[in-house]
Amino acid sequence: MRGISWQGLAVAFGALGLLTSLQTSDDDNPHARAPRGVSLVVTEGAYLRAPGADWFAERAKAEPGRFTHDATLAGGIGGWVDAKGEYWFVEMEEGEWVYNQWASPERLTAGRRDFVQFCSSCHGLEGDGYGRSAQHLRPTPRSFQQNKFKFTKVIADLPSDEALLAVIRRGLAGTPMLPWDLSDVQLLDIIQYIKSLSPEESGWRDVYSQVGDAIEVTEDPWVDIKERAIVRGREVYHGAASCHLCHPGYVTNEELRVIRKDPEGTTYRENLTYPALKDSEYEVLGRATKVMPPDFTWHQLRAGITTADLFQTIASGIKGTAMPQWKGALPDEDLWALAHYVEDLIVSYKDQRPERSAFMGGLRTSGDNR
Repeated sequence: MRGISWQGLAVAFGALGLLTSLQTSDDDNPHARAPRGVSLVVTEGAYLRAPGADWFAERAKAEPGRFTHDATLAGGIGGWVDAKGEYWFVEMEEGEWVYNQWASPERLTAGRRDFVQFCSSCHGLEGDGYGRSAQHLRPTPRSFQQNKFKFTKVIADLPSDEALLAVIRRGLAGTPMLPWDLSDVQLLDIIQYIKSLSPEESGWRDVYSQVGDAIEVTEDPWVDIKERAIVRGREVYHGAASCHLCHPGYVTNEELRVIRKDPEGTTYRENLTYPALKDSEYEVLGRATKVMPPDFTWHQLRAGITTADLFQTIASGIKGTAMPQWKGALPDEDLWALAHYVEDLIVSYKDQRPERSAFMGGLRTSGDNR
């Protein structure tokens, strides 16, 4: 072999047809294809639960000519007709009508291909929340087979496409779920595929599920008197809303007793100034997961930190967790006050280590908080 050059070897191997097998082509690049044995083709379409009549009225304004209201449908109740044939108005029982969306096999296939490429490493090849990276993530990524979403800011059972699109576009701060800069067509195809993962008669395959948009941001009554909002928010946080049962209390035990008007000698949970680990409805491989409520002076909030973001999150709650829906349980005025109070905690102490150490340390070294 001493007299043969590398170029000669290449020619020799090439002549034998062996060089090609040693070269790496695009098809052999594991990042350019699905794992071996994983099918990307969806052979069956799916009927998926769609929003109701109000949603279609809004879409009719946004897409003139596509949706037409026919007052003769449903025995005079009336319904919306989609010129593109994607949405269907159907009778389930006498006097009960619902909208369904048809997701074709071609569209679900397009969605699955992008899902496998961009989403499956965390959410799993079948959307079960257990991708290769998920083993190392806490809290775990969503299982799309559970039909529960934490941060879509909706009150209905399920989020609309627009609400899901907003979450994917924005990402979840402090997690590996980064903002995704894909086209709307790609993202909406992925969303239809995710919706199709609902088990039979649940989620988007349940005709009785309600689908809704993100909660409306009402007018902020405290916009010009934020200091008063913060004072009121502190009272609501530790009083009517009892946020300190899960999140940290940002007062001493004695201050808490005064705010809540509890009798002398009332005791509160241990480690009041720390968050309390809570059960959730989320599962991975059939095992329940726990959720740590955030400390607003320390943790990164997932769904945004503007006053409006905080209002929406508080109002809608976080589905599947101990964080309830507060819209309707408290007046909007108090929800906005809570938003201002939480925002003030974030601005004043998060990433402000000396200020946070003085504030939280002072609470934790007080006589009744040790």
